[in-house]
Amino acid sequence: MRALGGNKEWLLALDLSTPRGVLALEGPGGLIHRVIEGGSRVSHLFVAAGETVTAAGITPREIGLIGVGRGPGSFTGVRVGVMAAKTLALVLGVPLVAPGSLEVTAMGMGGMAEAVFVALDARRGEVYYALYRLEDGYPAVLEGPAVARPEEAAGSLSRWREEIQGVMAVTGTGVDAFPEAWPRDLAVAHRDSPGPEGLARLCRRLFSHRETCDPLELLPLYLRRPDARERYSRGEEGKGCG
Repeated sequence: MRALGGNKEWLLALDLSTPRGVLALEGPGGLIHRVIEGGSRVSHLFVAAGETVTAAGITPREIGLIGVGRGPGSFTGVRVGVMAAKTLALVLGVPLVAPGSLEVTAMGMGGMAEAVFVALDARRGEVYYALYRLEDGYPAVLEGPAVARPEEAAGSLSRWREEIQGVMAVTGTGVDAFPEAWPRDLAVAHRDSPGPEGLARLCRRLFSHRETCDPLELLPLYLRRPDARERYSRGEEGKGCG
């Protein structure tokens, strides 16, 4: 992969909302990504970032944009990911964007369905979920993100099916965690983590629309109050983006 000297065209983005976290470096010449699994999401994050930058043949000063999936998802993963991205943006002096992790998961479903229902295993017998209509391949939110028991989320999905024309697909770790909850006639895309290509595209789009975040104010999107140590209401969008 070729780097352009002195050119800050590179994007470094990460999403640690699931047990299989993703780190993506995208710029002139293509995209490099790393999967960061389990506990190594925390201990190996900066090591993996450094190795990925080196593999691209660039220096950190050639990174012009930082992106992070801000949740919902694993409390530890989301917190660490958001804090790391905020730190990198401040140290490098570059803009920060923060798409929702369920939106990132919905990316890449264009051509398969007109609408995507994302359900992420939230533990405690619940799922984080959201429904998106795909517009030119990008997710436009119809409902959520929210947290509920799988049966409640499936009920919401069934109501929307009566209104949405075209193919609807379901994806996310919550689909496999609670297989009996979902309608059996839906197209299922098995995904255990956000995709690096979708993460990079969504971050670029947010930046092009000037939807950047203030690193000093950005908060993770936790949704479930017992999992959050910061004051955070269900459905609150956080501060610093827009």
